[in-house]
Amino acid sequence: MPATTKTYPPPSYNIAIIGSGLGGLSAAIALRRAGHHITIYERYDFGGEVGASLSLASNGSRFLQEWQVDIPSAKPVVLRNLIMHDWSSGEVSARYPLGDYRERFGTDYNNFHRIDLHKHLKEVATAEAGQGPPAQLKVWHKAVRLDPCEGRITFDNGAEAVHDVIVCADGIRSQMREQLGIAPQVTPSTSCCYRCIISTAKLRELGLQEFADNSAIEFWGGKGIDKVVMSPCSNHEVVSCYCFYPAAKNSIKEDGWNISSTGENLAATFPDLDERLRLLFRNAEDIKMWRLYNHEPYPYWVSGRCCLLGDAAHPMMPDQSQGACMALEDAGALGILFSAKYAHLSIPEKLQLYDSRRARTDITERIGWSSANDRPGRLTIEEVCGYDMHSHIAELVKSFTSPPARSTSNGA
Repeated sequence: MPATTKTYPPPSYNIAIIGSGLGGLSAAIALRRAGHHITIYERYDFGGEVGASLSLASNGSRFLQEWQVDIPSAKPVVLRNLIMHDWSSGEVSARYPLGDYRERFGTDYNNFHRIDLHKHLKEVATAEAGQGPPAQLKVWHKAVRLDPCEGRITFDNGAEAVHDVIVCADGIRSQMREQLGIAPQVTPSTSCCYRCIISTAKLRELGLQEFADNSAIEFWGGKGIDKVVMSPCSNHEVVSCYCFYPAAKNSIKEDGWNISSTGENLAATFPDLDERLRLLFRNAEDIKMWRLYNHEPYPYWVSGRCCLLGDAAHPMMPDQSQGACMALEDAGALGILFSAKYAHLSIPEKLQLYDSRRARTDITERIGWSSANDRPGRLTIEEVCGYDMHSHIAELVKSFTSPPARSTSNGA
């Protein structure tokens, strides 16, 4: 009888994720879809996500589609335009239509309220329905010690756990980074930021309904540090603003992005700004101040069976609205590398390739305001929104696993 070749199912790994923020939940979904058993460890009770809006360009939104996430359930606003305003008069000075965005890049340009998306990703990660085993969420499990070689986690409640792989997604103030031997080099930036939200009902009372209806990211300023970025989210029920200003304007020293302030303080920070925005600021809700810092790139993201993800791996300034996208890209990379397609790779090989898929950190142009035609040599909307991670990883795997070329010279 002819010999037969046995085939075996790809391995199913026991994977831990430390942190249940957007990056951690995205990784849980991506790795669940790849057939692995996921345990998410959260230091507090679930539900601590805070913030205003976040935009997911196609390089982030396409992973939600790949993971069969019901995007409308997270109540996004599909962005149709990017609009630039004169700082003082508020007149529109430039408009970038996104009418063919989905045709060009395969997804909508979605704008979410952070809390809406966070809640929905948790439901998708842990639901019985859907491809792959449901992720298990364990709250009140604060990781305090990590053995990267053994894959062992020790928690402050005395519990321990051992996993095949550990994904450290514990945010910009990650305590797991130090467990991997990484000491962040951090310096204060020249910028601070206010963030606030306002309901569409309140905007209607103020005669500012258009800001909720525009389906756009709208900009004031941006030539220097002063910049305001506004966008609707949560099915047009809420409008969100991020307001950047020079750190020298105040003496804020407190770390964090959740320092409460008032509408009067916010409006006073921008005395010559479009009066419509100053009116909005005085009536806004959930006004927070946010001290911004520069983090030098870390020398590596992987040690033993552990890897960093999202803000724990590559904290970035918020000017390009790419922080959430990059966390989803990290999760997407892990999901691809741990999929059946690359089952022949060992865990160390997968993680080595993940570490080589470095995220873009030198974004020098606002996404959407430059293209290959009008700004040669600059990072463009085509490069960012059209990035094909599957092809990129396939190229990396091919070069990683290909034997060295044989010499054809005499005597070889």
